[in-house]
Amino acid sequence: MKVLLPILILLAAGSITTLLVIFKPDAVEVAPERPVTSVEILTVQPETVQLTVRSQGTVLPRTESDLSAEVSGRIIEVADNFRAGGSFRQGDVLVKLDPADYEAAVAASRAELANAELLLAQETALAEQAAADWAAIGRGEPSDLTLRKPQLAQAQARLESARANLRRAQRDLERTHLTAPFDGRVLSTSADLGQFISAAPAAPVARIFATDRAEVRLPITTREAERLESRDRRQRYVQLQKANAPRSPTWTARFARIEATIDPSTRLLFVVAELDAPFEPSAEHPEPLRRGQFVTAEIEGRTLSQAYLLPNYALRGSNSVYIVTPEGKLETRRVEIAQSDTATVIITDGLEPGERVAISPIAYYVENMPVEVIQE
Repeated sequence: MKVLLPILILLAAGSITTLLVIFKPDAVEVAPERPVTSVEILTVQPETVQLTVRSQGTVLPRTESDLSAEVSGRIIEVADNFRAGGSFRQGDVLVKLDPADYEAAVAASRAELANAELLLAQETALAEQAAADWAAIGRGEPSDLTLRKPQLAQAQARLESARANLRRAQRDLERTHLTAPFDGRVLSTSADLGQFISAAPAAPVARIFATDRAEVRLPITTREAERLESRDRRQRYVQLQKANAPRSPTWTARFARIEATIDPSTRLLFVVAELDAPFEPSAEHPEPLRRGQFVTAEIEGRTLSQAYLLPNYALRGSNSVYIVTPEGKLETRRVEIAQSDTATVIITDGLEPGERVAISPIAYYVENMPVEVIQE
């Protein structure tokens, strides 16, 4: 009995399992309904768009030069503003040299001039007397020597030489005053009161720069240069701001030129922007720029008359967007991009007026998938 009971239990279980398999109900097949993705769209229309290029550079004066003495001498006086950072006006005397030797040279030149004038007067009188004597007793054609013409020419030449020497001596005396050639500021000095300086360009007494105009060289790539090249001759501008200064005011500079040479080490071009009086405070800019100030720049480029402006997040990949067709389906469209940044993208080809571009995020994408427009 103990042996038969387990066998009977196994047979009963097998029979029940067989019956359940034979008489199992048929499963009902239900096709899952694909959810429709909701999207936001932007209906695009062509518009006129101004291309821009962003760069950064350093503000430097257009004119910066060494102030050198044209005569040698000892410094006997310097101006109060003859210090690094000091400002001056054109014609201000910055340094005075000892004029004693040059005043003596002027006096000697004047004496030489007086002697030359006396000699010329004497030779003129002698020439007139010689001409009269020959007219009274002479025969034939007189020689130049008889009429004292060479002596008269020599006296006239000595007079011109004496006058030139006097002018040179007076110029040397004036050059003992080193004057400012323009409105500007002192960058550095290399001489001071009591020092003897020589008339040598290699030994300047100061480094100065003009404050009337500054230039900013802005590096750009060759691709960015294409955005700036235009046949339009209108004046373009560059907006400058101090770097690392969130509340910096804006300076408007002129787009002067694009340099013709590509830097062989960086393969970059340079745009030159000109700025009037950037180092002087004004009502608009109480805090002026400084020499060597690092600035960011936004450069005006070409104007596109038929372009589409989209938010940057409308791009799918590097050069594609999603178009919502009139049938409510989504398709991929390749576009040509003229310019893009973190905020916007400018498209010049690939779109048609009135087309709807999907701008909301899409979790998954299948070509020609149906979508529902929720907001435009």
